[in-house]
Amino acid sequence: MDSQNTQSEQTEFRYIDGRRFHNVETSMYHLPNDDNETNRLHLQHFLIRYLYQSNFSAPVNQILSKPGAKVLDVGCGAASWSFDIATTYPLAKVIGLDISPYQSTMIKPKNFEFVKGNVQERLPFDDNTFDFVFQRYLLFGITKEKWPHVVNELVRVLRPGGFLELCEPSGPFEAGPITKRFWDCESEILEERGCDFDLYQKIEEYARNQGQLENNKKESKRCYYGTVYNNVEFNKAVLNNLNYAYASLKPILSKKLQVSDEEYDELAKISEKESVEHNTYYHIVRVYASKVI
Repeated sequence: MDSQNTQSEQTEFRYIDGRRFHNVETSMYHLPNDDNETNRLHLQHFLIRYLYQSNFSAPVNQILSKPGAKVLDVGCGAASWSFDIATTYPLAKVIGLDISPYQSTMIKPKNFEFVKGNVQERLPFDDNTFDFVFQRYLLFGITKEKWPHVVNELVRVLRPGGFLELCEPSGPFEAGPITKRFWDCESEILEERGCDFDLYQKIEEYARNQGQLENNKKESKRCYYGTVYNNVEFNKAVLNNLNYAYASLKPILSKKLQVSDEEYDELAKISEKESVEHNTYYHIVRVYASKVI
């Protein structure tokens, strides 16, 4: 690695306990953005797609099939969703926006472009630019007070007649004591940072109150950690995603829980076992609406 790339790496990222994180002081997002987290995000993407049997709920298939359609993926992360959409709809232009550029360049579709930006500030796009604006799993990255502003920004860059879709998860239900301990701790961390652990219950209201959206729809599905599904591989993938998540949260949660690395790893194993025994589940909520013409 040359000195220029090394300096860019040091400026762009910071390291905690061997994990790489973004280096944006104004962002609340506290998950890593290294290779292990990238693998988890790819896995998470395919879990959601399998559960919903689709990449989105908004009726935009026909729109995205037309030449010149423009799609914005806000908080694109590893760009799993963006790459999937760009591959499925080769006539569309897909832009992924994130605070950190860590998307793979080896498998990047030709019709995908990355733009660095922070939706809590202002999106670097003109009004009425995109046919479809998509945002998923940013409960860790956006403060409660900023959400009305964020939704306004998403709608501002959306073309009249275009669709906005938001997707957020809940915390676990029917959880055992160790699992509850983990997620109560995560909820406290989010509250301290000004974020909202119950965001999945609020996104429909944010969309409805925005003022320029109509035909609001909400869909919700349960994702179980147990053996509810008649699909062994899917069950295994859900648990793998849980374990990846615990590993990604370890630098933050272990300090908050005041436990050693070894104790944390043992608690994570107990939580995995609990989640199967209790048929623990969480909600994945999608809300979509069209911009008034």
